[in-house]
Amino acid sequence: MQVSLNKRTQSILIITGVFILLYFLMRFLPDSECGFLHYEEVINENGEVEYCATNSAGFIDLIQLDYPVELPMEWNSETKEGSLSIKLDGGRFLLPHELAFTHTKQIHLLFIDESLEDYHHLHPVSEDMGKVYHFSFSPKHGGKYTAYAEVVPKRTKRQLIATNVLAIDGSIKKKDFFRKTSDLQKSLQFELESVPEKLKVNQDYRFKLKVRDTGGNLVDLETIMGAKAHMVAFDAEQRGFAHMHPIEDILVEASETDDLSFLFNVPREGWYRLFAQVQKNGEPIYARFDLQVSK
Repeated sequence: MQVSLNKRTQSILIITGVFILLYFLMRFLPDSECGFLHYEEVINENGEVEYCATNSAGFIDLIQLDYPVELPMEWNSETKEGSLSIKLDGGRFLLPHELAFTHTKQIHLLFIDESLEDYHHLHPVSEDMGKVYHFSFSPKHGGKYTAYAEVVPKRTKRQLIATNVLAIDGSIKKKDFFRKTSDLQKSLQFELESVPEKLKVNQDYRFKLKVRDTGGNLVDLETIMGAKAHMVAFDAEQRGFAHMHPIEDILVEASETDDLSFLFNVPREGWYRLFAQVQKNGEPIYARFDLQVSK
């Protein structure tokens, strides 16, 4: 009897120890705002962790990928106010307490018009913790605007992409491709460095975004969504998009970052329009770049 009790005690201690170990291991795993969605360890030739970042643009081709989620959406052209819900297969809606925060927000809502001229990055919120999320949206053109909503349910920690299309009254902007130089804002100048003359599919490129004032001086950018800059790429066929994040904001403190690098890798040839987003005086500022990728 005593031997049996000792074995039982040992078993209980072993099981307890395993659970304690798992608990502390889980505490060191990336939280819902980090690694499960965007980041992974990149190991250099010496076997050391070089940085923690996305190793590709993560282009999402919605022609090939079918996410089990819908995006019911309404928008009032007079008030410019809209609402949406995140509806799963089976008719269940995702509520705010079920969504993880990724880059400081629960929902990243991207709008792009059919000319790829007018891009918006919004963050709908629920006012009563219900299934309806509200946003303000002021399109510049008429025609079709494609909406992409990025969310990560806490339960699965896997990204979901829901899409919809809004038909906006008014004149449609003619598609004006393909300028490889960046747009110049009135107050800021943008430059994308380290871009080769010819880009290839399925190849990693590291681009550096430089932001200067009209006098060529370094600009003190404000932090937006946990970083000093963000970038989104759309393909000319509008099959999907890539949501990219800077490497330097992972490596060092955001306040110490001068220029920002992004990793770019896409699976299909063609033209891609990249929108860079920064913030100054509380206002988002955008610039765009056109890149051609071949086989």
